[in-house]
Amino acid sequence: WLTAGETFDVGVLDMQMPEMDGVMLAEAIRLQRDDLELPLLLLSSVGQREAGADKKLFAKCLTKPAKPTQLFDAVAALFRWAEEKRAASMHPFARPALTTVARAEHVLIAEDNVVNQKVALLMLGKLGFRADVTGNGLEALEALQRQTYNVVLMDVQMPEMDGLEATRRICQQWQDPAKRPWIIALTANAMQGDRELCMAAGMDDYITKPIKLEELSAALDRARLARPKV
Repeated sequence: WLTAGETFDVGVLDMQMPEMDGVMLAEAIRLQRDDLELPLLLLSSVGQREAGADKKLFAKCLTKPAKPTQLFDAVAALFRWAEEKRAASMHPFARPALTTVARAEHVLIAEDNVVNQKVALLMLGKLGFRADVTGNGLEALEALQRQTYNVVLMDVQMPEMDGLEATRRICQQWQDPAKRPWIIALTANAMQGDRELCMAAGMDDYITKPIKLEELSAALDRARLARPKV
């Protein structure tokens, strides 16, 4: 595929393969196209990991069996590494790109459950986002008055003011969609019609609880695609 000119963003190579193992394949890729900046991830069983790492051919190494979250985190890190390398090559005199723990985006969490707050904070931190927490819709509105947030994770069911009413008020106050935060609904219900209720209130996206890292990351990616500054 590579010889035929196919392009890939990330390569995931198994260590143990017939005819050509993962290290041999990685070496062949580098020899064939020394200009090919293809980040490689090695999957290997215990004891074989160091063999691949010593070759300095791989950006990441994982021991099999790799958990889905480990694989997701590793591939996401390779995408970020490739993006930063491309950006640096386009602007050789620019300062190095910030790592994910220093993103400029600021997220507001509107969630009344303390456990869910901690889970959301942990996941956002892992993805490199700064975040503040509020316990209901009223507090979320007050927080938005104090400072600017790029994204709001808005729980639908909260005391004093629920997420639907808070979203309606946000849309009333900031009528230009480009000037208000991107609002992602958080709901424990996956019932038909729930998404339509959230969208009708003015929310931009929708994920269900308990929050999964993959779904949260995908929702934040959608926000960045829709709003370049997010």
